[in-house]
Amino acid sequence: MSSHRKVGMVGMIIAASMTVIASGGLSPIRAAVSPLAASVCLTQFSPDELDDLFSTEPGGVIGADYQRATPLANGDVLWTFQDAEVRLPNGSSTLVHNIGMLQRENCFTVLMSGTAADPQPWLLASDTTKFSHWYWPLGAEMAVDGRVYVFLAEMFETGPGYLTHVEPIATRVVGVDIETMEVEFVGLPPDASAALYGWSIESDRTWTYLYAQCHRQFGYDPYIWVYAHDFGCANRVTVARVPRGQLFARPSYWSGARWQSDPGRAAPVIDTVGRLVNASQIVWSNNNWMSITKVGDWWGDRILIERSDRPTGPFVVVADIAAVPKCAVDCNTYFASWVPSPDPDQLIFGLSHNRWDGIATEVYRPTFSAVPAPAYTMSPADRCSIGQCS
Repeated sequence: MSSHRKVGMVGMIIAASMTVIASGGLSPIRAAVSPLAASVCLTQFSPDELDDLFSTEPGGVIGADYQRATPLANGDVLWTFQDAEVRLPNGSSTLVHNIGMLQRENCFTVLMSGTAADPQPWLLASDTTKFSHWYWPLGAEMAVDGRVYVFLAEMFETGPGYLTHVEPIATRVVGVDIETMEVEFVGLPPDASAALYGWSIESDRTWTYLYAQCHRQFGYDPYIWVYAHDFGCANRVTVARVPRGQLFARPSYWSGARWQSDPGRAAPVIDTVGRLVNASQIVWSNNNWMSITKVGDWWGDRILIERSDRPTGPFVVVADIAAVPKCAVDCNTYFASWVPSPDPDQLIFGLSHNRWDGIATEVYRPTFSAVPAPAYTMSPADRCSIGQCS
């Protein structure tokens, strides 16, 4: 299509089969909970059932993209999505720039603000001007204060129409009570830059790592006759770290040789050779650092799974998987991400889908697959403790 539009490519719907929870505000806030309906439940948690969850439009969900799922300290999982198309009571639909879903065991509850007749984003609704100034969720992580903090990219449309020239200008963060899903804090992380540290977030026993990727997708460099990604930054994934769960501590940045304080010296941790776009997501599994990347984003046809002994790489490809669109000509795939799995022997991942023309259909829903989890690898510190330092 002429530009990768999501005006009709879409999201989640308020309907009479799910709970909608309110939020809002630009300063510390305690939002009200407004239950409207019951949750939608799966018989078991598996890739096939997740596919069915979205394909049957739970709670009126037409579709969504940029699926991200974060395990919470109480055993629940917080999902977030970019642009959601939401069905209105009269049968029409409208776009909502961000939504969430709370997964408790195998049951899913929509997180949104507003009303059924006027649905609004779950996060930062009062600071959103539709199609002009909005917020897309990035990674999320548990903090030492017991809240989950969702990082968001603050986006501005500077072109003549929605998603013609979009500029990410800053990183915001929202703190959420994990029991009630009430928004209790809205503010800025220590690195609130447009580098978007928080694009992917993962913790090991000692540190929380905030990976960055510029997320400049619309209106930049030409590729196949479309002005799309900014190829000056779209393949760079850098990383900062803070003590585990101390998300407001001053981060240090990996320079390629050491951790240091200057973000300008941050070095890529994912291979950039031959890759125009690296929308990588990182997870720590059995002492292995596992990266998943839909290479080339909209135009690529491969999902690369890579592993490393360290959060800073180097990452080595361990699986090269075909990214299969939902239709042969008009469909594309993009953004692969990890999903928490109840089975320790597998890693589940989601893949975003759309039509090139951006029309809101059943194509605009993620699909899910699984790969074997890596075998347990002894960490460098553990090896050193038994006299096997490298």
